[in-house]
Amino acid sequence: MTTPSAFETLVRDEFAPTTIYLNAASTGLLPRSTLAAVVAAEEQRMHGEFDIPGVDSVIDDCRAAFGRLTGFAASQVAVGSQVSQMVGLVAQSLRPGANVLVPEHEFNSVLWPFLVRPDLNVRVVPLAEIPAAIRPGDDVVAAAVVQSADGAVLDIAATVAAARAHGVRVLFDVSQAVGWLPLHDTGADWIIGAGYKWLCAPKGTVFLAGTPAALDTLTPTAAGWYAGYNPWETCYDGPLRLAENARRFDVGPVWPAWIGQRRSLELIEQIGVESIHRHDVALADRLRKGLGLPEGNSAVVSIEVSEQTLERVRAARIVGAVRAGRLRLACHLYNTEEDVDRALDALVD
Repeated sequence: MTTPSAFETLVRDEFAPTTIYLNAASTGLLPRSTLAAVVAAEEQRMHGEFDIPGVDSVIDDCRAAFGRLTGFAASQVAVGSQVSQMVGLVAQSLRPGANVLVPEHEFNSVLWPFLVRPDLNVRVVPLAEIPAAIRPGDDVVAAAVVQSADGAVLDIAATVAAARAHGVRVLFDVSQAVGWLPLHDTGADWIIGAGYKWLCAPKGTVFLAGTPAALDTLTPTAAGWYAGYNPWETCYDGPLRLAENARRFDVGPVWPAWIGQRRSLELIEQIGVESIHRHDVALADRLRKGLGLPEGNSAVVSIEVSEQTLERVRAARIVGAVRAGRLRLACHLYNTEEDVDRALDALVD
């Protein structure tokens, strides 16, 4: 009898799926302890005992943890609730006529904040051609590190190297990457990521991290009370008293979501992203092998299936998502080889 590893024991204790859940790319499963933290906070609120200012330290812990995952100091991390809101800060900072490079089929939370400005020149090329397409005169290259539609992984090093060679700033959306793909040394100017997917948090947490020079190019267009240098003392009247660090880009937090986010980040760090990366990609490769596909570098597998196959998948209580006309299956830390094999039973005639 094989003894479960510490990884397996921790995951078994924290997660309780009742389906074959292969859908972290849509939303991650909540750990038991995350749910417990959120419920406890809401019960405190129900009884009138919720400590609102006490959540500030929770959010600061989340900033620090996200910074450790992505290579930024906590002082370089701002918090919000929507990816498009944070991408919009970058888009609105650009000069009229600025040139922006984006991959084809990019998720619209990355693309549309640039398209909404008709005075920007947005150029779209296939993901694999992004590094070679960067040229003098470009201002920003913006891309999801892992693509939402099919899980394709951007060549991070080549993209950043090409951008640096031409003086172009880099914006990476890591919503489909942070939590399973090591990201602590990308070299990006800005990194934006949501917590409710691979970081297994409640919906309502988003991070923006950036270098001091890159953050200095942005204007806090949604400046509100939580962007003040001391939100509980600067929440009325002028003059403007913004925080000096990345907190000047904060918007009012969704308190229960951040309480849950802290516990989920603790769990991710306790297991370790490198371990999660090996686990997730190994499961995805097991799935790819069973489908007759070559090994890959992504935790996400995207395949074309018939309606009949899709019905079999649903009948077997296998949860994935249809994106861009294809079935997208995402393997994360709570998945097992048995999950993959049961999916293959439904997928392979």
